[in-house]
Amino acid sequence: MSNNKRLMKEIEIYDILGKYLAGEINKKESEIVHNWIDESPLNAKEFEFHKKAWEETHINFNSSDSESVFRNVLNKIDEQQEQANGQATVTRKIKQQFIFITKVAASLLLFASIWYYFNTISLLTKSPEIAVKIIQKYNVSGQKSKIYLPDGSQVWLNAESEISFPEKFSVEKREVVLIGEAFFNVIENPDLPFIVKTGKISTTVLGTSFNVKAFENDPAIYVALKSGRVKVEIDYKAGKEEIFLKPGEAINYNKTDAIAVKKEFDQELLLAWKDGVIVFKDAQLNEIISVLSRWYGVQFEVINWKNDSWSYTGSFDNAYLENVLQSISFTKEFSYNINQKNVTIKFN
Repeated sequence: MSNNKRLMKEIEIYDILGKYLAGEINKKESEIVHNWIDESPLNAKEFEFHKKAWEETHINFNSSDSESVFRNVLNKIDEQQEQANGQATVTRKIKQQFIFITKVAASLLLFASIWYYFNTISLLTKSPEIAVKIIQKYNVSGQKSKIYLPDGSQVWLNAESEISFPEKFSVEKREVVLIGEAFFNVIENPDLPFIVKTGKISTTVLGTSFNVKAFENDPAIYVALKSGRVKVEIDYKAGKEEIFLKPGEAINYNKTDAIAVKKEFDQELLLAWKDGVIVFKDAQLNEIISVLSRWYGVQFEVINWKNDSWSYTGSFDNAYLENVLQSISFTKEFSYNINQKNVTIKFN
């Protein structure tokens, strides 16, 4: 028998042996295996060796991919045998072990590939998101700023206000957190909602311009829409309420009573601040002091104040504090003194 024919016979035996161990064998093939085992004690010993290897690995030798790999290996062996032209060949024992191990290796390779694939997918789906850097911008009293968000949207941040946002927005939403007051000019993106969170209120837009006023010490939160369309979501203890705004409409949410009222708003009064203009309309003294303290970064002391019905209307375009106080004092009859960051107002 030629070397090639002998090798093919041995290949057939080991192919059937692989099926036998995997439990995928017919009666005729089973007889071939038993006859091969009975041929010699060496065959019986090899069978026990391969059986033990199978029991430890539990790999199915006969999947379609592993069989293909195995056949390619055998073809290479045939080519090498033909090229040898009578040269010395490896011993039967080495060839048998190589053939069997090659088949096991092919199956292990397939199994390892499948295991790696599913475990990699599992890790990717279960692994936590990589932490994204959060950027915080804060303006002290007397300071205002214009900020560009990661998507190119613009924010005018008022004094004593803070905004927080991720260095890069997620693929699901654009979310910022605001304390204080800001005017937003949001770049339109129908697939990526823009959300401003302010305490119990969330304002969601796709592309629009609007103002949010939510100072911690103020009694109310205002959301005013200049253009586009927004959804304001209020989180009550009993549940959530959604209110949709049209241009020119605003929400006034009273923190104490937890009541939200939708109404039209005065755009000059509520939005002029971003252009450096202070607007007062029937403003009481405590409102004026609050605005001027924030605007100019000063502290006020009021002496001899008794008139609760006092109110003032006027506007100031990028004016100095002294000019503002001088104008108000002329009509409301009080004196004032500015000492660096401290201002004293005295009524006669």
